[in-house]
Amino acid sequence: MKIIFLGVQGSGKGTQAKLLSEKFKWPHINVGEEFRENIKNKTEVGKIAEKYIQNGELVPDEYVFKMIEPSLKKAKNGFILDGFPRNKIQAKYLLKDFKIDFTLFLQLSDKKAISRIEARRHCSKCGKDYNLLYNPPQEDGICDVCGSKLLQREDDQQEAIEKRMKEFHKTTKKIIPILKKNSKFITIDADRPLEVIHKEIVKKIKQ
Repeated sequence: MKIIFLGVQGSGKGTQAKLLSEKFKWPHINVGEEFRENIKNKTEVGKIAEKYIQNGELVPDEYVFKMIEPSLKKAKNGFILDGFPRNKIQAKYLLKDFKIDFTLFLQLSDKKAISRIEARRHCSKCGKDYNLLYNPPQEDGICDVCGSKLLQREDDQQEAIEKRMKEFHKTTKKIIPILKKNSKFITIDADRPLEVIHKEIVKKIKQ
């Protein structure tokens, strides 16, 4: 099964993709994590991407393709894509080699999405993610797993959030007609509890 999660930042794409991956064992390809991993390991493409990100610019498609290609090639029995494609060029690149079964569009207002993103926290040591709204740590600011300090990523702060949301409405939304034509397109109300959304998604893709 090949699935794309689409939605504004904060709509829960990553969480729902992870839940689906755990249930069906399809690889979850998270483009944001791919970037962070390559930057952390100082790969050639990671070094290039880091320069663009530090300047507040979008990483050109050619480097995005180089970064994501190994994961796509490994996922022979299917995948769950989160954060890709984000524009028409990326959509055409993907559809050239893969037939997508489902596009799951998680619909959420910008206001609600911003409040969710600003509540995200990340462990500086073990990498565990939290959300102060619905998955807070037991002790404020401290990781439950390793006891390290929790941080807010730079791209989860207001200025970065607003920039990404503008890009979503300006660019990513334009690929919806392409995905509707090339996959079964399902709109999901993302302003509900995680478990409720997950159950609906499982039901929809099993039909």
